[in-house]
Amino acid sequence: MEINSRNIGDICVLDLPKDIFMNQNVAALRQCIVSKIEQGYKGVYLNFKDIAKIDGIGLGALLSFQKISLYNKVSIKIFGLQPNVAQMMLQTRLNKVLDICQPEEDDLFSNDDDIKIA
Repeated sequence: MEINSRNIGDICVLDLPKDIFMNQNVAALRQCIVSKIEQGYKGVYLNFKDIAKIDGIGLGALLSFQKISLYNKVSIKIFGLQPNVAQMMLQTRLNKVLDICQPEEDDLFSNDDDIKIA
C-alpha cells in the first residue's frame, strides 16, 4: 500500500488512497503516521478527498490515531471529506472528537443542528 506524502515545514500531508480503510491497509496507515511522528513532524494531515465511504474499521482507526496524536503531542487533522464520509462523522459525533478542517466554502459541519440522528 503506497501512501503519498507531502511535507510543508514541520507538517506532513498524507494523501489517502480510496481503499486505505480496508482491514489489511489500516496497519500500514498507522505505521506511516507513527513513522512521520518519529521523524519529528508536529502535524500529520490526512487528505480524505478520495475516500468515498468509511465503516467501523475506519472510524475505530481514526480514534486510534487521535489517541496516538494526544500521547505524542502531535496534531492530526482530517480534511477533504466527501459528503457521505462527513455524514458518517456527524452521525457518530466524531466531528466533536476529531480535528476536521474544511475550506470555508466546503464546510459540511457548519449547519449540523439540522442533522437528525435516529
